Amino acid sequence: MGGRARAPRRGPKARSPSRRSVQAVLALALLSGCAGAGKRPEPGPPAPQSGEPALEPESPRRYISARAHQHVLTALLARERDDHIAAAGELREALLYDPDSGYLRTLLAEELLRQGRIAEAERELRTALDRDSKYAPAHVLAARVALAGGRTDEGRVQLRAAMAAAPQDADAYRDLVRLDIAQGELAAAAAVAKELGAAAERVETDEGSGGRSERWQAGRLRAQAADAWLEVARAMADRDDDSGAQDAFARASALRPDTDDALATRAAFLESRRRWEEARELQLRLLSRRPDSPDALSALARISLAEGELEVASAHVQKLRALAAATAAGAGDDERREVAGALFRVAVPLLGAHRPSDAEAALDAALRIFPRHPELSFYRGLALEERGRHRDAAQVFEQIEAALNAPGRPREAALAAVADGPAFLAPDPAQLLLDARVQAALARGRAGETAEAARRMKVLFSADPGDEGVALGLLEAFERAGRAHAALTLLEEAARKHPDSPALLYARASALDRAARVPEALAAMRKVLAVAPAHAGALNYVGYVMTEQGGDLREAEGLLRRAAQLRPDDGAVADSLGFCLLKEGRVEAALAELRRADRLAPGDPVILGHLGDALLAAGQRDAAADSFRRALARLAKAPRSARGKRPQEGAGEQESRSPEPGDARVRADLLEKLRSLTAR
Repeated sequence: MGGRARAPRRGPKARSPSRRSVQAVLALALLSGCAGAGKRPEPGPPAPQSGEPALEPESPRRYISARAHQHVLTALLARERDDHIAAAGELREALLYDPDSGYLRTLLAEELLRQGRIAEAERELRTALDRDSKYAPAHVLAARVALAGGRTDEGRVQLRAAMAAAPQDADAYRDLVRLDIAQGELAAAAAVAKELGAAAERVETDEGSGGRSERWQAGRLRAQAADAWLEVARAMADRDDDSGAQDAFARASALRPDTDDALATRAAFLESRRRWEEARELQLRLLSRRPDSPDALSALARISLAEGELEVASAHVQKLRALAAATAAGAGDDERREVAGALFRVAVPLLGAHRPSDAEAALDAALRIFPRHPELSFYRGLALEERGRHRDAAQVFEQIEAALNAPGRPREAALAAVADGPAFLAPDPAQLLLDARVQAALARGRAGETAEAARRMKVLFSADPGDEGVALGLLEAFERAGRAHAALTLLEEAARKHPDSPALLYARASALDRAARVPEALAAMRKVLAVAPAHAGALNYVGYVMTEQGGDLREAEGLLRRAAQLRPDDGAVADSLGFCLLKEGRVEAALAELRRADRLAPGDPVILGHLGDALLAAGQRDAAADSFRRALARLAKAPRSARGKRPQEGAGEQESRSPEPGDARVRADLLEKLRSLTAR
């Protein structure tokens, strides 16, 4: 755990609403985007006048008669006031005059859904479709009701019927795209998006010489098709289908000039794939359109940080802080959330890059917008920890705990208040509280209150032994108190009770490593991988120790590359991989990876030592000596953790660094290398 930022992991737990409230919530979800929902519906067309040709008797009636018209207008006004009971009553009156109107019955079904009267709404929709089987809005709403009830096949049939009835109405296409994505059928979703694009092309072809309304309709369909392709692109990116995502992005751009949302989505994809230059280009385009865009400024700061352009990153953060100062003075809630979220999203990578002063400044700016916000305060505490201000950090974490456990305030109510506030990583409030308690205890231990830290961590471990942060925190607190053997005993007892818990197995293996029982630790870490093959910490440990001991380097490289995929921004993992590449004799590749590790974790003595080794292997003696001296300078300010291992990562910024076990050996190795180098 150490100084690393542990994001609370689970989402908020749902409370147990009544059956009636469940129906109401379900109904509101169904109505999102329905015919007439979320927009102001106009009354249907009036009945034909006596001088106009009448409809054929078998044709469905989609107009509103003169006698029904006033009731419909009154119903729509009642809907605007959220008086859905009155709206439903007026629509029933209108249906006395137009009982065959699919339009009116669909409107009535919407109002019934808003009241949670789902069975009645379904009856109205069945009647609407009996009277007018090609009324697309009724099919769409019936599909949404079916899907909400888990009747997927029925929902799909209704959506296809809507598409056949009204091929120029995008609602059914968009819903079917979302359904296919939700079911993991991305190829099917792409096919539906393609159908929607083809529908737009047909409108343009058929109405090429049409008027303004036809051109507007074609443009609207193209925009909807582009948005459908963006949804497909996001889903493919989430499934690591990069080529599919890029094709979907290209199709969206071909249908419509890139909107701000399209640019932002594509830029986020490129950033997630570490394609910094391409992501930067798109974010700069966004910034040219919206010079004060918080999201674009935050993204540009992150990209600059990843590329080692620290001054550029600082400039973007400074602009965000200025926006926050202006936003705190009475801006709207959405704007406040946008700016605070942008600051948070740059503060977390600043912490990961061991720039806690900059991270603290960004979080302070966000806290001026949302004072005492628990999640923002938690990460501010981590920044203080990394700066070596342990007592200040402990106070921050303890204030979070006190706020969530205020006297006279039920714990569940306090946790619910956190869940209902603005969330940036959507933490589970209970997990946030546990993490705050762990960090408060560890901060006290780092401030010298070792007995108190050990006492607190023992209490937390007794209540929550399966949490990895708690288990590793117990090990750190006991080790600082000189009771490492007692920690190992507790971890072994817990592991016997919970033999399949990756958290306990990993913490036990870490304790064995700290006790210099490396063969046992290596075997224990392999057991972690048997239970949790994607455990990045265990992959890193096994790969590093195999490299250090001269084991199978190809196997070690494979393990470390898997760890790097899981933690692409972890300097310790990048260092382990670079060290392995160096041992394999791949000097240039090792240099590239170790330089990346140094950017991710600047000032880490172990990384600097390995970088010096690689520079020496490349014949760059002066640069190697400089790297060794930088590492020794960092060790001189305070000691650092035995490596290879590093169950906990995190070092201070250049200004400070907390003592860690094992630095004496690292210092001795560096001194020997520097003497050998300068003696020649």
